[in-house]
Amino acid sequence: RRLPRSAVRACVGAAWRCSARGLAVCPFALGPCGSVARACASSAPGPSPSSSSSSSSWSSMPPLGHPRASDNVGAGAVDEDWALDLAHGEGDMALPAGFEALRQSLPQEDFEILQTLQSAVESLGVEASDPGHPLVEARDKILGAYRDKAALLKRDWTDEMFQEGEGDNDDRVREIETMLATGLSAAGGGLDNGVNLGGALDLVGVYMKNYKLDKAEAVLSRCGPYISGRGGVWMVKWLNHISTVRMKQGRHLEALEMLYDLELYSPYNAEEAPEFFETLYRNLAWALKALGRIDEALVYFERMAKSSTAHKGRLDWFDFWDIGKLAAAHAYRDGAMPQFYRGRAIVEEALRMQIEAEPEDLVMRAKVLDSLAECYLVVKDYADAAKHYDEAYRLMLQTVGRNSPLFGKQARHSANLLIAQEKHAQALPFLAESLAVEASRDAVNLRDAMEVVDLLVNTQQRCPLVDDAPRGAPSNHGPLKIMQKNLHARGMNDSREYGVLCHKMSLVYLHEARSDQKALTRARRLAKESLRLLRQHAGGDEDSSGWLRMAEIQYKMLASRGLDAATSGGR
Repeated sequence: RRLPRSAVRACVGAAWRCSARGLAVCPFALGPCGSVARACASSAPGPSPSSSSSSSSWSSMPPLGHPRASDNVGAGAVDEDWALDLAHGEGDMALPAGFEALRQSLPQEDFEILQTLQSAVESLGVEASDPGHPLVEARDKILGAYRDKAALLKRDWTDEMFQEGEGDNDDRVREIETMLATGLSAAGGGLDNGVNLGGALDLVGVYMKNYKLDKAEAVLSRCGPYISGRGGVWMVKWLNHISTVRMKQGRHLEALEMLYDLELYSPYNAEEAPEFFETLYRNLAWALKALGRIDEALVYFERMAKSSTAHKGRLDWFDFWDIGKLAAAHAYRDGAMPQFYRGRAIVEEALRMQIEAEPEDLVMRAKVLDSLAECYLVVKDYADAAKHYDEAYRLMLQTVGRNSPLFGKQARHSANLLIAQEKHAQALPFLAESLAVEASRDAVNLRDAMEVVDLLVNTQQRCPLVDDAPRGAPSNHGPLKIMQKNLHARGMNDSREYGVLCHKMSLVYLHEARSDQKALTRARRLAKESLRLLRQHAGGDEDSSGWLRMAEIQYKMLASRGLDAATSGGR
């Protein structure tokens, strides 16, 4: 069909703006839009609309999808001033349903391209209502693509602070779940609909921020087939989410493999998308650091700093925090104390910058305080360590509540400080708080459970005795019972490691039996389970044999105290 001259001008204006803004591929050259570009070129009058190129023909223009700077002069070129004037000269026009909803979610440049194309459709007159018209069809398909883009970029739920305390945070999560469910029902199409899929990924961000990792993984699994069908940047976002979940679950090696895939298969390079690569390199460095591979982590932190500077112009407090932590850890490992103190100073500067730049983000402030406190703890500067740990503990309790893994970790760090000062009895309440979080959290695993139980046992053994009981020792029966149920429900209760954990839990109960006779029954049952599992999984190696010998001694000792196997009290 022949298109009105105004439609041709509007399409070319939009195409020029794609070029002027550095877009690698103009959306008008993709799929059905290519036919629009060709229709524009073939149906337009011969002379160029530029007053300075009266003899140029539209057919001599390069393809709209591949403009080059060198093509902007000479025969067949589009005059830049004319094209930009055209692109901005239409003013506000009536937009079809869906346009206004995109105004808040798309970059202004993208929205202006949609406005320009809509102007071209309106110039068709009565044909503008024909859905089969190439220009109308192109408008609708591009509108759909931009809706998908807006859905992909959606993260307004993820970006909420969630630091109003445990109860209010959970209420807000439920509100967001209801909003997504309502949207799914109203929009239809399930997760085939890009808007619904983008909302689901945004909900995953909410779950991760609140450490509801079982729900996050369930939603990601449900989204997986739909993400795979779309591929491209959707897959990049999905992989980034699932790798973050793995890191929060303590499955750092799995996360690392996914992050390597992201680095390898990203459709961008670090120069084209420095912000994306800043996040990718940061996550790679975190995963490597968690695995104890400090030297490799340092490589990725250096790359992160380069990408961060490329798109922000300078390093921000987050960058200072990461770099300072790693520098201090690397120097302390190598005994390079001057470099360690420089690293600690960088963390202190990061704290100052964070308070100045984001005073409302108390959770991140607590995290930086915790890092700084650790830097003081390792050099036995207990007073400064206590000051920062106490403030971090207060902020975590205020913002995320007692059941958050962030609070549980903070409580354990406060206990570590007291243990370092031989204040074992004072450390027990903090360890009880940490155990309560570890027992019920979504990402429970044997390694972390064993670490906190082992620390608890060692601290109990070093407590002074008053009336034959550890001073200030709270009962840990509730959390230990929850931990066993949690591990059973996840199928983690049939291994040598679980046998070792049962042995350690039996020791906790044995210490508590000084003040609670029911604890002896619980200790004996766990000792029996430990012995069964360690015999079943005996590998003949020295470590397995050592645990088996200790379990046998523990069980015989408890049996010698006259415990009846049929006793059920204390359940």
